[in-house]
Amino acid sequence: MARTKAFDTNEVLHKAMSVFGSRGYEGTSLPDLITGLGIARQSIYDTYGTKRELFLTTVKYYMDQKKRDLQKLLNEPGNAIDKVKLAYTMMIRVLADPELCRECFIISSAIERAPHDEELAAYLQANTKEVEQSFYTLLERAVEQGEISPELNIEDLSRFLAHERYALVYAAKLGMDEPELISIMHIALSVLKRSEGKIE
Repeated sequence: MARTKAFDTNEVLHKAMSVFGSRGYEGTSLPDLITGLGIARQSIYDTYGTKRELFLTTVKYYMDQKKRDLQKLLNEPGNAIDKVKLAYTMMIRVLADPELCRECFIISSAIERAPHDEELAAYLQANTKEVEQSFYTLLERAVEQGEISPELNIEDLSRFLAHERYALVYAAKLGMDEPELISIMHIALSVLKRSEGKIE
């Protein structure tokens, strides 16, 4: 009869986000994981496999969750620019939080690791394409409703908006503070406004 795990696997993944986000993949040792996750070495192996497998599982868990949250937000009724602004504002609040930002930094750790891991690279590319498509669908509706100019190239814009999220993570990891991150957000939003519009 299988034994019931004495820990919450999702809670452990949240802790793993923080460990990998703080130290990066290469900088994270097994002792770091044992201490950070609060479970025994054998439990890590039995539940998550190798360090690489744990990292991949953690990255997917985090990024899939963030992608779903973003898609839900972008699909809600309302002005497209306001929704993009809210999506970026929510992300900046996380990056400005000393505790939450460590979880978010697993994104940069994943990007750094991707050139050395084909499966991870393929996952990141697929995830990003889905995010790009979510922005594209939003911008397509915005053009139809007259919220943004039909002269804008929404395919390029959706790609820009998706990748700017990664740029904010790197900027925060390098020490940029909240007001500076907000200034980047306003520049990103400015490319969406109509010629006669104004971003507040």
